[in-house]
Amino acid sequence: MLGLESVGRTHVGLVREKNEDSMLLAPEMGLYVVCDGMGGHVGGDVASRTALQMVATMSPGWTGADDISASLAYVSDWIHDMGRESELAGLGTTIAGVCLTTDELLVFNIGDSRVYELGSESLDQLSVDDSVFDEAGRPTNIITQSLGQGIPVTAHVTSMPLHNGSFLMCSDGVHGQMEHHDLQAATSCSDRADGAAVIIGTTRANGAADNFSFVLLDVQSD
Repeated sequence: MLGLESVGRTHVGLVREKNEDSMLLAPEMGLYVVCDGMGGHVGGDVASRTALQMVATMSPGWTGADDISASLAYVSDWIHDMGRESELAGLGTTIAGVCLTTDELLVFNIGDSRVYELGSESLDQLSVDDSVFDEAGRPTNIITQSLGQGIPVTAHVTSMPLHNGSFLMCSDGVHGQMEHHDLQAATSCSDRADGAAVIIGTTRANGAADNFSFVLLDVQSD
């Protein structure tokens, strides 16, 4: 029997006029996802919502990493075509999530939204940043791939045995505004609602220059 507890929050931030982020918490499907519509691109909110709707429809057929990769490639092409055939040309979105199957835990992403696994005293990134890195090896806000940009995408998918654990999915509006040690401290709160409040408060205190969204997920597998 699988026990799932989650908390999710999305916020427009303190600078942007519109929230282009979207998130999905679907315990009945074992699916948790954060999308970040491309900032500055017309229709970013449309892209992120469309990606979530399509992934939610396709995920019941996922049995492994290959299924996720194929689905995200299809979603990317669909969003690109949707933009090309409307006034929303240029729309795009990142995606990062966790999918739970009968015996596997699948972590996936495209873009710079992230998935972390939470340890008792650690915060380990499982996703891969599709970013241009600066001279110090830090990711910039320039991303190298996203859904909907009209070029083939390569999803990052990590498969691991289903296990007890805790996870954080977040857009760069969170991990780009919080120091790693602050994010680790927030996610170590025993009460997830308290941890969520700390993430929101810290992100706002640091300027919240972008939309920000996150999901905290606890998995208990017997």
